[in-house]
Amino acid sequence: MKEAIHVRYALLPYFYTLFREANTSGVPVMRPLWMEFPADEATFSNDEAFMVGSSLLVQGVFTERAKHASVYLPSGQSWYYLNSGTAYKGGRTHKMEVSEESIPAFQRAGTIIPRKDRFRRSSTQMENDPYTLVIALNSTQEAEGELYIDDGKSFEFAKGAYLHRRFVFSNGKLTSSNAAPSASGKSQFSSDCVVERIILLGYSPGPKSTRIEPANQKAEIELGPLYLRNGRSPTVFTIRKPNVRIADDWMIQVL
Repeated sequence: MKEAIHVRYALLPYFYTLFREANTSGVPVMRPLWMEFPADEATFSNDEAFMVGSSLLVQGVFTERAKHASVYLPSGQSWYYLNSGTAYKGGRTHKMEVSEESIPAFQRAGTIIPRKDRFRRSSTQMENDPYTLVIALNSTQEAEGELYIDDGKSFEFAKGAYLHRRFVFSNGKLTSSNAAPSASGKSQFSSDCVVERIILLGYSPGPKSTRIEPANQKAEIELGPLYLRNGRSPTVFTIRKPNVRIADDWMIQVL
């Protein structure tokens, strides 16, 4: 249960962005597989797995004391196991270990998920915490994602007081740009939060350093933990402390 709570808190920025999408477009946060993969007939009768947004797939476990679960991953892309960052091929069924502490969950290749990894007792205490961006690259070494932020307590967002950022990784560059309408309203919202870590899943060849623009600074790439948790965590390629503001436009070039 403790591990599930940690994951839930870490993914709150992603969930909040999804609820904003649901509010503006009516697209549900939880989705059947066939909604995201209408060309994959194997998803039509699958009622044991579901998507959380377009980036996360979760496999339900319905057998008491089950040790394994069969997970069908839709075709057309790879999937990265949330607990380890390991890549699994789509279009086939995989046998995964399960326990009371974990159920199978995967990040779709080609997506970027924002997280907040610091341990807190409430979401309000996370307000000024730094972000982690988890980039799950597809076969063309590309990915994209979004982040929506407002004050979390008022209706000022209806007047344009929010941030909506778009992240794109392509040609070895990660860019952050404004995704909000140009005339979104009279009110404004800003954030001094920074990006503390950028995790690269599936990057090839192994990167060594980065250049950050417009600051004209460098940040090293090293093997770091997938999660900032107690105990053992898998190591992945990590851009550590680029310290770019989440509210700003910027570009990070992987060298």
